[in-house]
Amino acid sequence: MTAPTQTVARLFVIGPLRLTDGAGNSVTPRSKKACALLALLALAPRCQRTRVWLRDKLWSESCERKSSTSLRQLLFELRRDLGGLFDAMLEVDRHAIMLRRDAVWIDIRNVETDPNTLTALRITPDTDLLEGIDVADEEFEDWLLLERQAWHNRATDLFAQITDLSTASAARSLPQAALFAETIPEPRLRVGVLPNIQQGCDADTAFVADHLVEGIVKNLRELHPLDIYDLRDTSGPSDGLVGSGNTDHLLRVRALQIRHTLTLTFFLYSARNMSLEWSQSIQTSVDEALNFDSYVLAGFINQNVDRISRHFEQRQTTELAEQPKPIVAAMSALNMMFRLDDRALENAEAMLRNHADTASSGLFDAMRAYAASFKVGENLGRLQSDDVNATSDLARGALSGNPFNSISLACLAHAMGYVFHEHGLASDLLDKALRLNPNQAFVWDHYALNRMYVGDYEAAHKAAERAVYLGSFSPLSYSYDTTLAMTSTMLGRNQLAIASSRNALRKQPNFAAAMRYLLVNLSKTDREEEARSTYAALLKRDPDFADPEIQKTRFRLVQKGTETDLISTIKKFT
Repeated sequence: MTAPTQTVARLFVIGPLRLTDGAGNSVTPRSKKACALLALLALAPRCQRTRVWLRDKLWSESCERKSSTSLRQLLFELRRDLGGLFDAMLEVDRHAIMLRRDAVWIDIRNVETDPNTLTALRITPDTDLLEGIDVADEEFEDWLLLERQAWHNRATDLFAQITDLSTASAARSLPQAALFAETIPEPRLRVGVLPNIQQGCDADTAFVADHLVEGIVKNLRELHPLDIYDLRDTSGPSDGLVGSGNTDHLLRVRALQIRHTLTLTFFLYSARNMSLEWSQSIQTSVDEALNFDSYVLAGFINQNVDRISRHFEQRQTTELAEQPKPIVAAMSALNMMFRLDDRALENAEAMLRNHADTASSGLFDAMRAYAASFKVGENLGRLQSDDVNATSDLARGALSGNPFNSISLACLAHAMGYVFHEHGLASDLLDKALRLNPNQAFVWDHYALNRMYVGDYEAAHKAAERAVYLGSFSPLSYSYDTTLAMTSTMLGRNQLAIASSRNALRKQPNFAAAMRYLLVNLSKTDREEEARSTYAALLKRDPDFADPEIQKTRFRLVQKGTETDLISTIKKFT
């Protein structure tokens, strides 16, 4: 593909990073950090990042003064190496650095707008993003992992498009009857991201609106097949916006800063008539918004994602008479499992099987493996020996596909840990899931369970608290409350465990796990009458729990001493 005539350089980020001038000569910077800087800019939504953001990714362990000096030195070296190309390619001011889109041809931007470029550039499905780049900074490595995940997902779609085009071309020569045998494409929701509204934001807070909307989109994509049209960048190629006129919904964020206070508002519009479906706001301090460990932004991301997911499901129910399509199949199946009845679990598994051949099959296979945990822990259905083997094969098959979806990884981790006792593998999967997306309440909850099963109770408790906060608006929130009750029990915080268990049971009265831990803590605090009532309710839900051997499988803890302590606490009732 020929670069546009106004470009002065070509930047390749698929495969090894490479920069060439207009004549095709290599001018790739010698410094690893300089190459990393170009990569960070090339993959930014508008090829622009603030100095603060760049310093955090390249010198995260240095103080502000040292990292500022390092960035200035790096720009000096890059200017020296590139000569006249530097000013033609880069726009630098005291707040931000931008790679000029009209001057630099970037392979990934052109591949996304014209999939046939993949063939011209000899890119294969196995070609990695920024192959071999090595920058010794944990923040950069985390960013790289996320970008490779996004590229992997996008590349799968792009190569599928090429295949579809080839198939369509071949189909033109087929008899008319054969055309009706073609596979119906997976339906997808089309969502546009409008330019942010920023009022009073300074250099430090200018990126917060982007961070918020990108976090919302990332969480949504893990459970819903979406086509995203980024309408924030008006300077990019228009090819990628073909189809954006047919979007279903539009997203927008407004950030209002008044001194040290930041008000963030998220808007969801119906694209059909540009009507506002709903909006919601939070107000926080600038320091809280900029603190990576703060729950504030992550909680607001989850709150909006949960509400959007419910909106998608309601729209599907009211506008379509048939069964839910893959647009909401993953979310619908997960919600069905957590209804905690045999019929709902069967329906969820059937829904996932029906969509096993779609682009989301990796996620659906992981969720089918996850369903086995309800059969073991909640006495739903039966997990026969053949089912155990099938579930193991299903989980390992999904693992071999190298999933880049944090929900998939959390489902697989729970299946491997809770069902098959492979807690080390589960821990590795959950660590990867959190690196991929630290804003998913579902992942934090299952990370807490894993830490609890292996005896790391403090880490488990902190993760459970985070999941409860992030998932407070989720239909699965009762499960997060129950995990907090479990970790509180392990730390001897009986009153918190009782309160958390009861919060869970108010939302889902049939959750046997919450009943089990409520029973333990009522017993430990000598509230015998309440404990007997809870035990009676538990036996109605799970009659097999009266058997001491079944009790061990329900608690399923690695530390036998702890498991024995829990069972002995309730022994007087059994």
